Amino acid sequence: MRIALVQQNYKVGDTAGNAAKIRAAIAFASSEGADMAVMGADAVTGTPLLGLAESARFREQAARELAGLEAFAASRGVRLVLSDTECEGVKIVCAADHFRHGVAEANRERIAASAVEEGRPVVWVNAVGAQTGTIYYGGSCVAYPSGKVLALPLFEEAMTVIDTEGSAVCGVRNAVWGDRVEQLHRALVLGVRDYFAKTGCRDACVAMSGGIDSALVLALAAEALGAEHVKTVMLPSEYSTDHSVTDSEEMIRRVGIPQGRSWLVSIARTFDAAREALRPVLLSAAGAAARGLAEENMQARIRLMMTMALANSHGALMLNTSNKSEAAVGYGTLYGDTSGALSVIGDVYKGDVYALARQINGAAVGKGGVAPIPEHILTKAPSAELRPGQKDSDSLPDYPVLDAILVRLVEGGKSSEEVIAEGYDRGTVERVCRLLLAGDFKRFQLPPALRVSGCTFGVEWRWPITAAKVL
Repeated sequence: MRIALVQQNYKVGDTAGNAAKIRAAIAFASSEGADMAVMGADAVTGTPLLGLAESARFREQAARELAGLEAFAASRGVRLVLSDTECEGVKIVCAADHFRHGVAEANRERIAASAVEEGRPVVWVNAVGAQTGTIYYGGSCVAYPSGKVLALPLFEEAMTVIDTEGSAVCGVRNAVWGDRVEQLHRALVLGVRDYFAKTGCRDACVAMSGGIDSALVLALAAEALGAEHVKTVMLPSEYSTDHSVTDSEEMIRRVGIPQGRSWLVSIARTFDAAREALRPVLLSAAGAAARGLAEENMQARIRLMMTMALANSHGALMLNTSNKSEAAVGYGTLYGDTSGALSVIGDVYKGDVYALARQINGAAVGKGGVAPIPEHILTKAPSAELRPGQKDSDSLPDYPVLDAILVRLVEGGKSSEEVIAEGYDRGTVERVCRLLLAGDFKRFQLPPALRVSGCTFGVEWRWPITAAKVL
């Protein structure tokens, strides 16, 4: 028996568009002599029927499309499979499995073990494409009782026809999936690309600070959308270093942002005016520390106002540039740098931010191009630049230590005592725990993040704001 594995990118609710893609896949299967065409789960609707999809009108529309597809498949001599089944000794699974680190490899091993144990071929077809923050990774597989596995690519549409006897394969060669950082890179690019394609928006805007986070987001956005669809703005203050602007300008040039799509606007005069207007309020603060914090946050919110002015006036969506390490410990200004339409790296720890940046640079150089992210951005100390000489390390543990603790607390589900037992400093762990649990009032208001970790804030990680601060 010959089976077509069809790995496609569907859009939630677009039953007509999804059906058109499925119809094209059926035609491909028929042309390759396939007896059966297997799709990912919820192919017609693009999602399980929830919310508005429960309406009678939507159900009727989906049912009509499904009936038309089944009739078309029958006319081509192909059996259409849209849900789990067994046929002639072959186990078939239609999946919609979302990306998280290591999931593709673990799933391939599980399918291979199942085929060997059950003594029959196992066909596993997964959806691909992003729906808001959820990224379906593809990686569809067929495994044989011999242990042989054929895998389709990750993060892209693909179709192949296999023989259940393992004697013939056509359409797609066994895919090479790449390492963890390569997969993370491709997942984020797909997430950005599909967010814009499926919302109908064309242009993004990124506020460039001269730091690694905004640099990485700009590189990903330019790759996903094309540099001609990305606008940037640099918003230095009196505390910004000269290299923050020059580094940003150098990166904007390397990425290829067209002339007239990047702006340099100082926030100094606006900040001075706001500070003067609020002088009576600020002088009545509880102390210098509270007044200083308020002034730092004012700068971040002024930057948001100016970035959103660019977004609104040019029909662009603002991309959030905060990383997961910052979000975890509340290191960001609510209604300032925590804002945006989509959080591109909000589920990416700081260590992976650097790893991604170097991977992107290496890939560009390997293809004969120029590294998009200047080396100085990669090597300088991270800073919010909201006060003279400020560095992230003034307020937080060094990022390698912070990330290691957070991974154990968040993804690992460990208690503070278990983390301390692994050799981490008690004072540092307890401090990170306090910051983690105190930051939920900010995380409840973050934009949707592209999910890659398996424990994304607001999805798998939910801690009520009013809960006891114990971990």
